[in-house]
Amino acid sequence: MKKQRAFTLLELLISLSLLMILISIAAPAYHHLFSQQALITSADKLYHFLVLAKSQSIKLNKKVYVHFCKHPTTNEWRMAQSEEASCDCFSKNSCLVNGAQFNEQLSDGKLVFVAEGGITFTGLQASYSTMRFSVNTGSITLTDNSNQKLKIIQSVTRLRICALGNTKLGYEKC
Repeated sequence: MKKQRAFTLLELLISLSLLMILISIAAPAYHHLFSQQALITSADKLYHFLVLAKSQSIKLNKKVYVHFCKHPTTNEWRMAQSEEASCDCFSKNSCLVNGAQFNEQLSDGKLVFVAEGGITFTGLQASYSTMRFSVNTGSITLTDNSNQKLKIIQSVTRLRICALGNTKLGYEKC
């Protein structure tokens, strides 16, 4: 009869301890990666939302506004498109373009933040007219948990994303 070999309880406990130590060392790095990815996703989402508003304005031959609204009790920000100069991003069907609702989360207030004064659009809204170069210029600065910042800038001639400080996250320095 052959003797069977197995792990002893002590060997199993040592292996699990080493595994837990490795996981605890790696966890902050993963959190940093999730935070970076959320920042990049939010910046890209905002960029495409503004491009869509400009396209809607031309398509419908109407002025289209993009409103930026902060939730009164949390740090969450939302963005919504509207044909009206005012709307509430947190109220259903308050912001409509040609009868359709275009409303998205800009920042969750947990991984991605909009700092106080981080929106330079007049009245917390961007606007696009059907006339060429008729836009409300401004910018929005998004920040993640590790204080990395991306800035979305709407100038008279173009819309772009850049990184504050140094070139990072795949974007050029502002």
